[in-house]
Amino acid sequence: MEHVVITDGDAGTAAIAAFERDRRALLRRGFTLGGAAIAASSIPLLWSIRNAFAGAGSDDPILASAINLERVAVIAYGVVIDSGLLSPALLRLARRLRAHEQAHADALTTALTDLGGSPPQAPKGVAAVDKVVKGLGDVRSQADVVNFAIELETAAVAAYYDAHAKLVEARLLQIGASIMASEGQHLVVLRKAARKDPVPNAFETGAS
Repeated sequence: MEHVVITDGDAGTAAIAAFERDRRALLRRGFTLGGAAIAASSIPLLWSIRNAFAGAGSDDPILASAINLERVAVIAYGVVIDSGLLSPALLRLARRLRAHEQAHADALTTALTDLGGSPPQAPKGVAAVDKVVKGLGDVRSQADVVNFAIELETAAVAAYYDAHAKLVEARLLQIGASIMASEGQHLVVLRKAARKDPVPNAFETGAS
């Protein structure tokens, strides 16, 4: 983990296809944490964050939902950073990922205010994270932390994937694509940390 570099930028078609496959797989099997099933109520939570994007009629509510999602990720990484469960290498990685999520939230906030909108109220605590992906309060080991982070990043990629079909302004499409690529890079690195295949499928057929 010492030489991992993650930057915002383009993601390969194969990687994006794999992220969409993960979204479909999560909806079919429900979320897992460290190999143990989390309550099936997590599935509607993923739908709710996706529908907050997909159901929006303009760019402003999409940006507000994205800001909330990024702020939730900042909270989640902050909790695991303070948990004392991580090795030094994974602690550095978690701090780097949190910094990226904060940068994403800042960029989206600037974009929203440039449109004349107001940022949403800041989420607080583990309860806010539970509204996106449950299980943060149940982590008991480094493996649990990494698996939870994989679930969170997968939910983020799924949300941006759907949001991209609704955004109107070209600049916002670019911002959204860049952030989705960054979240995808996070997902690949986290999979490696969990000793999983970083890109399980190279091609998405569209079959459910």
